[in-house]
Amino acid sequence: MIMDPGSRDNLDFGDQLSAPNPPTPHMINFSLQQQSQAQFFPSYGFHIHNPPVSYHPSPPCVMPGCTTPSPASTTTTELDTAEDLSETAADDAVLAYINQFLLEDEDDESYPVSSASEDSALLAVEKPFVDILKAAKPITAQACEVKSLMTDDCSSAGSRGFHHVVTSNQSSSQLSGQMVKECSVGVTHKGRKNPHDDGLETEERKSKQSALCEEETVREMFDNVLLCFDANCEFHSPMPAEAQINGGYVKGSGNRRGRRKGRSGTGPGEEAVDLTTLLIHCAQAAAIDDHRSANELLKQIRKHSSATGDAGQRLAHYFANGLEARLAGTGSSIYRSLAAKRTSTADILRAFSLYIKACSFQRVSHYFANMTILNASKSVTRLHIIDYGMRYGFQWPVLMQQLSKRRSGPPSLRITGIDFPLPGFRPAELIEATGRRLHEYARMFNVPFEYQAIAAKWDTIQVEDLKIKSDEFVVVNCLYRMRNMMDETVTDDSPRTRVLNTIRKLNPHVFVHGIVNGTHNAPFFVTRFKEAMFFFSSIFDMLEANASRMDEHRLLIEREFFGREALNVLACEGTERIERPETYKQWQLRNLRAGFRQLPLNEEIMKRARYKVSKSYHRDFLVDEDNKWMLQGWKGRVIFALSAWTS
Repeated sequence: MIMDPGSRDNLDFGDQLSAPNPPTPHMINFSLQQQSQAQFFPSYGFHIHNPPVSYHPSPPCVMPGCTTPSPASTTTTELDTAEDLSETAADDAVLAYINQFLLEDEDDESYPVSSASEDSALLAVEKPFVDILKAAKPITAQACEVKSLMTDDCSSAGSRGFHHVVTSNQSSSQLSGQMVKECSVGVTHKGRKNPHDDGLETEERKSKQSALCEEETVREMFDNVLLCFDANCEFHSPMPAEAQINGGYVKGSGNRRGRRKGRSGTGPGEEAVDLTTLLIHCAQAAAIDDHRSANELLKQIRKHSSATGDAGQRLAHYFANGLEARLAGTGSSIYRSLAAKRTSTADILRAFSLYIKACSFQRVSHYFANMTILNASKSVTRLHIIDYGMRYGFQWPVLMQQLSKRRSGPPSLRITGIDFPLPGFRPAELIEATGRRLHEYARMFNVPFEYQAIAAKWDTIQVEDLKIKSDEFVVVNCLYRMRNMMDETVTDDSPRTRVLNTIRKLNPHVFVHGIVNGTHNAPFFVTRFKEAMFFFSSIFDMLEANASRMDEHRLLIEREFFGREALNVLACEGTERIERPETYKQWQLRNLRAGFRQLPLNEEIMKRARYKVSKSYHRDFLVDEDNKWMLQGWKGRVIFALSAWTS
């Protein structure tokens, strides 16, 4: 399944569809154009502005007998208020008096006087070290260089912006490691300090510096992974003449060799074990509540499976987790605990970076959706995108980048981000953070931008909540998240049908629909288990062929996304089972019944997608088309499908 963390937060278990009065959706607005009428979110540190360093001489001595100012308070790194200045003057006066008093005491004592020869010898020894210190670059200058990658605080950064910083071909994980190392150097601040608060101020300063560096690193990674540069702009670069020939079914290139497959346990001194047969027998025993046989089979599966083994062993490991939870009746609680676990945005982005390098699914999907939107909205001045399943918004920065290159200037862009509410007291926390990042990208590309965040059950959202304007070009985008809606097998009034009807009432100019092409939604457990095993075996085999076994980001993808989805399919029932994919042919019938008209596939988009997949990815990836759907898959199995519709 496409790497999509969205399903973990759709956690309204129980009779979630029968409430007569649904809760009011959680909505947040902000705009770049109407600051007085909209709510702005605070910056996450993407723009860091340091006040200039100013120098204040010590105040004149006011104590009797004081003649020497204190040298410890001659500089400061922040602008003081009038109250701070008065306190500084009093402190400096006291320090100057104490300093003079101590100097007078020292004058009363007798000290041995050094000879001229001793002084000259000491100076000769010190001179090389003094020269080295003078030639060395100050730490503050190093810090300024690091910050100049993200801001315009230092003169060396100029006005280029932070999207020019990545010029090498190193991976995002290497880049983030380098940035964290540079940030750990810290910045030396000189100035007035209260001796009683010195330790506290130092810790606070270190904490702030660490937070700023982490935010800069995350933003650096976002630019490197999401934006279109020479190194990662494959789908927008020119194609050779031979690529213009329109072809049908296309597989990936042969320049990457997959890993050799075999049965688990075929190493030296180990017996061959057919984990597929063991898993199916265990599922059959679980279906009839034969706990004794199922537990015996689980012991054998556990013995030969591993989260760090080959593709078959990893699949068996996560499927064994699902079977064990089903037998114990703890599927819901375990899934809740996994869903409540928070993974940092930086880790998600690193995993996303590995995923788009290992397989073509995500890049091709974003390219198809964005180019469909760009082609349909060439001459519009106001573009409104309604994204069902917003999450981290990885799709939209590159769209803003493309919009900014229009000869007539970018249109006024408005995005409404919709997603399921998060558990806890901040249901829209994630999509609000996404809005703040998109706000920064809009400022970066000079695109007029508005954003609205809606965290609610999708079937409870009404047309009025979306605030459609008459002069807007309306686009609805939903990639691979409609599978998390309940269907007719749960309730007669299907939430899927209600959502499609709401989208139809919007009269969108374009509706981009991406679906997970799966058949593991059967009500009967054994049938569903077999279909899920075939589906997820393709996913794990694809990762095995294109990513290192011990890559921590691959482990995160398998554990946090695919392993969790498999657990929900196998161990949960009723409204608690939110992984409910259907085939693209089933979705085509749904969309037609809702009143949509399917648009033909753009030949140029299909040609470019086929060519780039054939040249840049493993030979077993496929790009095909059927009945106006663009199909993507692995080794002949269709895993994802996309199409465009209009009202």
